[in-house]
Amino acid sequence: MIESLIKAGALDSLGRRGQLMAAVDKAMERAQKSQKDAAQGQVGLFGIFDDGPAKAHAADDLPKVADWEEGERLANEKEVLGFFVSGHPLDKYAEKLRNLNGVISTAEALERKPPERRWGGQSDPGDEIQLAGMLIGVQHRKSKKDQKPYAQGYLEDASGRIELICFSRDYEKLAEQLKMEAAVLVRGVLMGGDDAAPKISISQIKALDEVEVKLPTGVRIRLNLDRATEETLAGLKAEADAAPGPGKVMLHLEKKGEFAVVLEPAGMKVAADRGWVERVEELTGRGTVQGLG
Repeated sequence: MIESLIKAGALDSLGRRGQLMAAVDKAMERAQKSQKDAAQGQVGLFGIFDDGPAKAHAADDLPKVADWEEGERLANEKEVLGFFVSGHPLDKYAEKLRNLNGVISTAEALERKPPERRWGGQSDPGDEIQLAGMLIGVQHRKSKKDQKPYAQGYLEDASGRIELICFSRDYEKLAEQLKMEAAVLVRGVLMGGDDAAPKISISQIKALDEVEVKLPTGVRIRLNLDRATEETLAGLKAEADAAPGPGKVMLHLEKKGEFAVVLEPAGMKVAADRGWVERVEELTGRGTVQGLG
């Protein structure tokens, strides 16, 4: 019972979960001994006059052990509560997911209407969607009709969960990936009728740790010299220096009614992810940064 309360975070006010769990056995032993002594009438000479709470001893300090890693903390919450409390396994991938084109949430997928096609038939690549999450409750089965293997389960993210199915045509290549307990990126097609929540027929699974973000090979930044200040230029250089990467920078400088010129600063290359673009546009104006390639 105590262990479950610690895993759920109900005792966080008393200390870190790793320390609390390490202290459980000793605390239980102390409690049992105190209960046994009280039952046998073994009270200290001055104990009968002590109406206040017992003072803690130095030996009662929590063990100096490392706290649980995020993955262990969240896994324990899921084990005892059935859901995550202090975060979600996808939280650490938030920036990566922002830079992956076409990834939608399970909530958005459930609101979409599946494309019209025959159940179990070949899908149109243009109908495929991508979702990120955790594989939950995956069961490996065999078809009653032809004994071919397939799998069913759920994909869960912070917004909810969606049922998934891996048909026999994709099962062999995805069987090992379906066992992953890490955050994954899946690709597939929505399926289902009008009266049922859609499922996703998956064709690809990849651990999010292995997914690489494709950054632009260059960026074009438009600067209106009538509005740009020295602070703007200094801020732009600082952002470029703080995010070195593969993308070349092209500055489109223009002075209304007079001239426009494109410069490519020597040695200035950046990792132009969405966060970087947003920070630069705070300096130069919304819509002034364009990814190239």
